[in-house]
Order: sequence, then C-alpha cells, then structure tokens
Amino acid sequence: MRTPDDFCQLDHVASPIFVIEASPTSEPVYVFLNQCGRTLANRPLSDFVGRNALEIYPGASGRNAYERHCAVIASGTPLTYEIELPLGGQNRAIRTTLTPELDGNGKVRLIYGSSIDVSTERDALEAQVSFDTVTSEMEQFIAMAAHDLRAPMRNVSLLAEMLRDDFVDHGDGKVQVIDMLEDVATKSMSLITDVLAHARATAPKNPRTTFDFAVLCREICDVLDPRGHHVFNVCSTQITADRTAFQIALRNIIDNAIKHGQRTHLEMDISTTCSDTDMLEVTFRDDGAGFDNSALVFINGGTFRMDSGYGLLGVRRMINARGGRITARNGAQGGGIVQFTLPGADITDTQQPDGADALAHTARRSA
Repeated sequence: MRTPDDFCQLDHVASPIFVIEASPTSEPVYVFLNQCGRTLANRPLSDFVGRNALEIYPGASGRNAYERHCAVIASGTPLTYEIELPLGGQNRAIRTTLTPELDGNGKVRLIYGSSIDVSTERDALEAQVSFDTVTSEMEQFIAMAAHDLRAPMRNVSLLAEMLRDDFVDHGDGKVQVIDMLEDVATKSMSLITDVLAHARATAPKNPRTTFDFAVLCREICDVLDPRGHHVFNVCSTQITADRTAFQIALRNIIDNAIKHGQRTHLEMDISTTCSDTDMLEVTFRDDGAGFDNSALVFINGGTFRMDSGYGLLGVRRMINARGGRITARNGAQGGGIVQFTLPGADITDTQQPDGADALAHTARRSA
C-alpha cells in the first residue's frame, strides 16, 4: 500500500487534491489529501488515510462520493461530478474530477482527485435565473403596455386627418396645431415600435446542458432529506434543458411536500414526459396530506397570499416566464400531484452520460 510520503509533493499545489488507492478487494481508500484540502476540510490527514468516503463523510455525502470512486475503479475512465460536502462547518458544492492511473494489466491502481468549490457559481446561476424571470416579467409588461398604446396613437393620427379634411385655414395657427398633433402621433408610434422590438430582443435566454434527470433529483433529495426518511421513485432520463431552472422548481416542490405532507415517511414519484414541441412535462406525486383549497387556487394561477409561500410564487413566475405552466391537484387516492412544463428535450435514446456504464444511477432511494 502506498504511504502519504509518496505524495507529499502535492502539498505544494494550491488546490484540493486527494489520492485514492484501489485495494486488492477494489475498496477505494484514501492514501493522501494535500495541505490545501486538509485546510479546507479543517481535518488532519489521519482522518482520511486508510478510510473510504463512507467512513469519512456522513450520510448521503459519503455514499455519493463512494459510488463515484467505485464507478471509476470499474470503468477505468475519468469522471467529473458535483456533490455537496460538509466543509468548514457548512455544506459546500464541490465539483470533483477523478482521473485513474492504470497498472500494466489495465486495472485501476490509483485515482487522483482534484476539487473546486462551485458554491458561489451555483448561487450565481440561481440568482441569474431569478433575475431573468424578473426581467422577463418587466419586458412582458412593457411589451403589453406598448402594444396597448399603439391603438390610441393610431386613433390620434386618424383624428388629425379628420380635422384636416375640409378645414378652412383662417391663418390663426390651427393647421399648424393639427400638423403637430399628427407629428406627435407618428413619432409616438415609432417609439412604441422600438420598445416592442427591444422587448422581443431581450427575451430571457435559456442556456441548456445535458444531464441525468435522476441524478439531479437524487442530489436534491439528499440535501432536503439527508437522513433518508422518505422514499423517492425517480425515472432515469437523459434530458437537455436549463438545469438550474429544473433544479429550482423541483427543490421547491419537494421541499414543500416534505414540510406540509404531515407524514414521517412520504413516498414521492417524479417522472418526465415529452408534452408539446420542445417542452418537457414533469409530474410529481406524493402520498401526503395533499393541498388545501387556497394552495390549489394559488398554484393554478390565483392571487398570492401570505400563506401561499414565496418559494412557490417564485417557481410559478419562473416557469411562466419560460413559456411553461404549473398546475396542482389532489390525487383520487389522496396525496398531492404537481405538474409543470419547461423547455427541454428527452435524449435518452441518443446520448448517455459519461461513466454511465460504470455508474448505475439509483432510480429508487428509500429509507
């Protein structure tokens, strides 16, 4: 077995780097974590050497990291993923790249891992989505107002023409006033046209990436239910869409279900289907207490109330700003059902994620 002294030169690298060795039983155990990584974790090297991720990090964080380490050992190929880890007394979003070193027989001997903290990047993405939503609503209001102003400006021009017909000029300046009236109407129409063109040009952009829907749901569930009290049944689907928008919507809906489900152990089903052209529909079901009437009215387009929750208000605004819709109802056998649509496409049959053969994404997670 390699010793930490074999990798002490990595202490000079100003980024977290760790080394994992595949034991004879293919158990991925840490053999080194450089000084930068130890400082970030605020833990000594002895907490890592000879232990696997399940032993180092509690709960879902350790399980997710351990699964990725095993996946690289099985596949022998690099893998990049994002995970939340408890570092420095708080959960941080970490993007990690695992690079295997193979022996003469093509077996994984060592795994070199490099990590960067992307918590700020993730927060910035979510803030950008919220900003885009507010911007979209402002632009929609401007466009609507500009559109409504076009008709009265046309009427002003028509009235100016009507006044000019058969009008006798007495040299008292009234013709000039009519000309000024028509000129103002014409220029106002030009300004309104420019406003409409600007509103169309600044419509919200929807950056798309390809990701595994089940992995996204599992990451959210791990954060909201770290002790695994609830059961999540999630379809494993490759989609291309605005990942941050889907993350915000799902996180708020799942969090709302856990808070108001009135059950210690909930079962939740999350699935996707292709609905309209270039739109994906997500269906969320749970076996909790369901929605009361005021919540149903609000989610289905009603006026905001203090007990409606700002999270769902933001989700509804975000979805509507992207041309989607969100509806809710109570199931015939109890529980609540939420459905929403966002731009996206199911590409399960055309593309698989990196390391998909090595990492079997768990579609069902239970307590």
